[in-house]
Amino acid sequence: MYRIALLVAVVLAPLGCTNVNQMHKLYQEGDHSQLDRIMEIVSRQDYPYATRRKAARILGEIGDPRAVPVLKMALQDYDQRTTLKQDALRALGTIGDQSAALDIGRLLNYSLNTADSELRMAAIEALGQMGGTKAAEILVNALDYYDMLTLRSEQRTPRGVFTGEEISPYPYGRMHPDSTDGPRRYPNVGLDPFGEGGQPRVSMFGTPIEPTQMEYDPTPEERTLTHQALTTVGADAIPVIENHLDSLRVSRPTLRKELLAIISEITGVSPVVEADSTVSDL
Repeated sequence: MYRIALLVAVVLAPLGCTNVNQMHKLYQEGDHSQLDRIMEIVSRQDYPYATRRKAARILGEIGDPRAVPVLKMALQDYDQRTTLKQDALRALGTIGDQSAALDIGRLLNYSLNTADSELRMAAIEALGQMGGTKAAEILVNALDYYDMLTLRSEQRTPRGVFTGEEISPYPYGRMHPDSTDGPRRYPNVGLDPFGEGGQPRVSMFGTPIEPTQMEYDPTPEERTLTHQALTTVGADAIPVIENHLDSLRVSRPTLRKELLAIISEITGVSPVVEADSTVSDL
């Protein structure tokens, strides 16, 4: 009986209370071996979720680049909760290792079909903090995507012929399925992340996204944050933006104006005023 109790205690030990704050304190006092222990906590799913989150935040405070591989692995965590990923993203942004940019970009790809705007915004902020060419490329593509969503949304909003005001398609409540006749598609994205045939899509974990989750459109907030992140990247973003402006894909006046404004904010030089264009690739 004693041996069984001892075995159970050994097995359950990792699941018990772990004082990550104490480990951090010891690290600050000079015991740098604690860094390995804190990284191990983040990487192991048998530790309590809250403990792993705390460990990820501490890794960001420590700022040691050796923690980057562990934090990047945390971005692939299969738990339906995303707060650990958000903490890992903030830590990566604080550390500033640009090698994590591609991993963050992939996370953004997979998060498009979810309602978790907080995760995407944490990723956008982290890219802005770490900077570099790859982060700038991802942020410019994100801005392009948000501009496309904005224009699509505006085109799908009916306006009164006589007043020009927006008209709700369901003034007395929604009674029929969406009249879009199938899923909408966006360039380089695929199916409309906001639903298919009036039905909510499933998240990246296979769980349904409730209709109430889709009532709030985070696009304007995410777009503003992307603009700010590109400005934070600074000079490294300018050649990436200029290349995007020169590409055939950029014919939307709203996007061109915003990209030029970002260059102006970075350089402190007023943007060149371009003639308005009615060309649209929608």
